Amino acid sequence: MVVVCQISHSVQQATVNTTQCKFRLISTTFLEHLYILDLPITSYHIRLWTNLTRVTQTAGITQTKPLISIQIIRSPTISSGERLMERFADFVVNNRIKMALASLLMAFIVFAGIPNLKLDTDGRVFMAADNPDKIRLDNFEQEFAKDDNLAIVIVPEDGEVFTPRTLGAIGALTEDLWNLPYVRLVNSITRFQNTYANGDMMVVEDLVTEPSMVTVEEAAAARAVALDRIEIRNSLINEEGTATAISVIFRLPGIDLVSEIPNINAEFAPLLEEYRAAYPDITFKASGSVAVSQAFATASQKDGKTLTPAMVVAMLVIVGLLLRSATGSLMILILAALSALVSLGALGWTRIPINSATAVAPLMVMTLAVASSVHVLSSIRQTMKKTSDRTVWAQRALSDHGLGITVAVFTTAIGFLSLNFSISPPFRQLGNMVAGGMIGVWAFTMFLLPGLICWVPIRQNKSTASVDRFMVALGEFVICYQKRLLLGIPMIIIGFASGVSQIKLEDDFLRYFDESFETRQATDLYETKLGGLNVLEYSVDTGEENGINSVAYLTKLEDLSTFLRAQPEVSHIRSLSDTIKRLNMNMNGDDPAFYRIPETDEEASQFLFLYEMSLGYGMDLTDQINVDRSSTRVSAFVGYATTRQLIALDHKIQDWFDKNAPELKAPVTGQTHVYTMISARDVPSMLQGTTLALVFISFIIFLVLRNLKLGIVSLVPNLIPALMGFGLWGYLVGNVTLAVSIVVAMTLGIVVDDTVHFMLKYANARKRGESAEDSVRHAFKSVGMALTITSLGLVIGFCILGQSGFAVNRDMARLTAITLSFALFVDFLFLPPLLIFLDRMKTMKTNANSTVLHVVITTLAAAPLVMMLSTSAKATGDDPSNEKGLAIATEVDSRDRGWGDVTVDGEMVLKNKAGNVSIRKFRSTILEAADTSEGDRSIITFSQPRDIRGTALLTHSKIEPDDDSQWIFLPAIKRVKRISSSNRTGKFVSSEFSYEDLGSEEVADNAHFWIEDAVCTHDVALTCAAVESRPKNKRSGYSKRVSFVDLDEYRVHQIDFYNRRGDLEKSLKFMDYKQYEGQFWRAHVMIMENIQTGKSTRLSWGDYSFRKGLTERDFTPQGLPKASR
Repeated sequence: MVVVCQISHSVQQATVNTTQCKFRLISTTFLEHLYILDLPITSYHIRLWTNLTRVTQTAGITQTKPLISIQIIRSPTISSGERLMERFADFVVNNRIKMALASLLMAFIVFAGIPNLKLDTDGRVFMAADNPDKIRLDNFEQEFAKDDNLAIVIVPEDGEVFTPRTLGAIGALTEDLWNLPYVRLVNSITRFQNTYANGDMMVVEDLVTEPSMVTVEEAAAARAVALDRIEIRNSLINEEGTATAISVIFRLPGIDLVSEIPNINAEFAPLLEEYRAAYPDITFKASGSVAVSQAFATASQKDGKTLTPAMVVAMLVIVGLLLRSATGSLMILILAALSALVSLGALGWTRIPINSATAVAPLMVMTLAVASSVHVLSSIRQTMKKTSDRTVWAQRALSDHGLGITVAVFTTAIGFLSLNFSISPPFRQLGNMVAGGMIGVWAFTMFLLPGLICWVPIRQNKSTASVDRFMVALGEFVICYQKRLLLGIPMIIIGFASGVSQIKLEDDFLRYFDESFETRQATDLYETKLGGLNVLEYSVDTGEENGINSVAYLTKLEDLSTFLRAQPEVSHIRSLSDTIKRLNMNMNGDDPAFYRIPETDEEASQFLFLYEMSLGYGMDLTDQINVDRSSTRVSAFVGYATTRQLIALDHKIQDWFDKNAPELKAPVTGQTHVYTMISARDVPSMLQGTTLALVFISFIIFLVLRNLKLGIVSLVPNLIPALMGFGLWGYLVGNVTLAVSIVVAMTLGIVVDDTVHFMLKYANARKRGESAEDSVRHAFKSVGMALTITSLGLVIGFCILGQSGFAVNRDMARLTAITLSFALFVDFLFLPPLLIFLDRMKTMKTNANSTVLHVVITTLAAAPLVMMLSTSAKATGDDPSNEKGLAIATEVDSRDRGWGDVTVDGEMVLKNKAGNVSIRKFRSTILEAADTSEGDRSIITFSQPRDIRGTALLTHSKIEPDDDSQWIFLPAIKRVKRISSSNRTGKFVSSEFSYEDLGSEEVADNAHFWIEDAVCTHDVALTCAAVESRPKNKRSGYSKRVSFVDLDEYRVHQIDFYNRRGDLEKSLKFMDYKQYEGQFWRAHVMIMENIQTGKSTRLSWGDYSFRKGLTERDFTPQGLPKASR
């Protein structure tokens, strides 16, 4: 039935009544499309034909205007979605000012969160709090120490490290590095703790004691020692002596991860440049975890300043050229920028810092905004051929593409939300950021862009776009050769997809940067010249307190070390067994025959005890021995190692434990291992998330299309591109990194956009009664140009980003570009023939050919499832004390004179951050020096732990700057040994007290400055003076101490200790004071808390016994055996 009616071009709405139907035509100038708002219960499909010749009368209507022909065909019900989008388009366009203002208002509310953004440079951000590997690492670091580090490689041009000039530079830099924030230890060849026998004395001292004054002979002697020491060979010095390293270990508080590493770098970078300028003949390069973390943060910033803008410009230029509209590109840029800001603002409101992964989220949002905008602009490019009315352009674009854009945006968001299955928090945050940004993309596309179309001048171009002509031709080609494509394309897909078998999980986070990054240069130089930076850590536990002193245990530890050194992947081993063997040799006159584990537990324990008491500031063994001495740390350094190699090496180590020491078996940990396992665990987690996302996406497509078959078929073009992309990646690259593992989920979010648009147009045409072939033609004509422009722009843009020197961005961009290319290939050449074929199937159970095809489809769909140098106060040679400060210090000292001698029992309770404790018990006897120009004498005799019972330490204190004299009696060998005591800054029996804290000091040893008088915090009835004391000895471990002294009895109630840099390190509180002899006040409880590590030591004293008649004869080396009983 054909009804011919007269409709004026000037009339925007016309109602035609016939006996068959009632319908309304909107924008009747568009003759090839129909917009239906009203239909009776009996539905009809209305097809508009072309302009007809004029007729004089039709159905009683007088002809005065051009006519159109309308064919009414009984058809299925028009979808409610289409009807809703027509009404929605009318509403938005008619209220475009309000809609634009509302969308911008909501946007600016979200934008208000942007000032809250901070950059997190800590590489540990990739470790989730509930990650079992991270939990094990945390426990390990609480047990020993947290080792964030800088490894500074030093290579002199003359090829010799041991020259006076180079050693001078190393020594000076070593000292300067102590002033960096959060430093726990600086180790270098000049400061290496060299042990040797000298008569009856075991000497522990820096390998190069005065680097600035070293002679050629001393340098040669140091070279011979260093190259002989297995403890530092291939770590601090290479075997040829041509390269060395300074290791800086930091104790990051972990309180403000956003600022801690940048604070270090802000002071380290200018220091390094200063030394490069002063020593142009020496190469200085910095690597290590701190440098790598900083590089992770700056890499994305670097790309953000160069490649990212180039990528965006390239995309916009491509879009502008293909649409032939610079104004259109400008509108896309506006929407893309606003959408990116929404993602940043949303993150800002959550107070979650930006990291190296989430830094690319704005870029992802911008690309997706381009995709959505292009569909609208492609529509107006096609519409402007028919009319110049901008409101019609906007209405047509929204009604035609609004549903597709809506479905695409939310299915894309689902794709990115699947990143929440990642075990790494930054990738979860990335997915959430992009999903949030997609809400902005949808809002701006639907509510702001229609207004811009109406307001911004866009030149009308009535010619057919070349892309449109190409799409028509491509549609005809696909229809003509559909059978060949249906059989041939799967062969191509299988060919590419087979490359997946070549893929290996080979991650090396140290090489996420190309050679343009100094961190990469330093890493390569270190691993070429010295050894590995990857470290596998093992806590080898004895299961009993003080068990590490067992000879049987130490022998097994030595066997493990020997096994590790035999592995070709391992460049260096750090093990307590090496130290014990060296000490045994030193205690036996440096006889090489004794370079082995001692014969008895007591010898091992007391040799180690002697060594620990001799170590200098920061050189203690608390990072190798836990607090109750039940476990030691074994570290294996591995160079040029990938995820697979590190996992394989650990398997070999675990096999060794099973066969040789099952009772000591220890799981691997360490930062390297955690990063390794993130890579290994994340891939299956991401596949699980991607699978679930695909199910949701297919369900949404089914709901929109109301066609289960099409919902299932949508899996094919969504999965196959990723399968082909990874297959090609397997052929070309072979390795998949952590960054690449998220590409499946990320590209799924982008690829599904194209699939949704094509299938919606196809399904709508089929509902209108068109044949499968005509529906394919309609889809190509309607969205082909938009899909082509979008894909081409994104591919070129990602190819530009693929030039990044940062692997996270580079590999992600390259694989994304490959996957998007394959997506367009599949959407245009495989999906249409597949849809036509399936449409012809009367039932799912057909002939053998269709069965085979379904097997292919199912296989293809299922296949992909298979991280300013501040200076400390320096004492001068004179005494700059202010009068009041000196007076208070003098009064404190004078009130504590005249006690003669004192004996007291003490107990130390050492507690680490995890709450584990260890107890030391001893008796302290002190003789006051009669002459103030001499120091006191003391003997400390230990009674617990058992293995050091009877060990006695004699100290003859000297006035600064002379070093104290010390002797130790070792009951295991029944000998008195003199020990080097220059390292007064070392820890006292592994506690938080140093010898400097416990030793006797004279007023003249420090410069004293009064700060203020204030109410005492422990007793508001007292007034306390705060006095700052600055040590004059340059070897002191502190830059200053601040004492709080009550001005009533001049008792010290608290001392705050500031490290060499000037940061608060420890705080000592004195409690439970008692007065003896009517004069002498003594605190019975002293608690030293390390502010930076969370460790503490409680020192409890018994009753003091004064004036027992002791003399100097009781404080001699010969009397130590007697004192030990």
